[in-house]
Amino acid sequence: MTRNAPPPVIDTARVISYAFVDDISYRRWGSLYSGDKLIEQVPRLAICLNLGKDIGPLLFHYDEQWVVLGTSGGATIEEAKIQPEKNYPGVEARWVDLNITAEDALKYYDQETGGTKCSFCGKRPFEINGGWAEGNEAIICRECVESFYRGFQDDSNANGSG
Repeated sequence: MTRNAPPPVIDTARVISYAFVDDISYRRWGSLYSGDKLIEQVPRLAICLNLGKDIGPLLFHYDEQWVVLGTSGGATIEEAKIQPEKNYPGVEARWVDLNITAEDALKYYDQETGGTKCSFCGKRPFEINGGWAEGNEAIICRECVESFYRGFQDDSNANGSG
């Protein structure tokens, strides 16, 4: 099994630290579910911060290709690093800091998504609520559509038409 470092951003979260745990004797402590599937021993872990809304540090449980299998969290990065110690004794000494700034993570994300942003407000896909519509030369998010719609409604009422 090849042990490659993770990319700087996975599923719109900036990787802060990661650890390989495939060779640590797994002790089942507690339960982690993803939907109705129980997530048990995994080969990789990472502490991440969401690129969008700040929801605190996240502990991601990954497969060999850095595909997320499950997520838990902690109040601080340090707490999130200690949490898996119960399942993976010794992991605390294995954390590797990726040292990716938020700015560099956003540059990576933009590169991976082809720079997709709302053509009007500039929001990235993870910042958009409700999706967007794409045209030949532009993308518009739902929030901008609703804002423009309200503006058109106000303008039509102000002009005395329909």
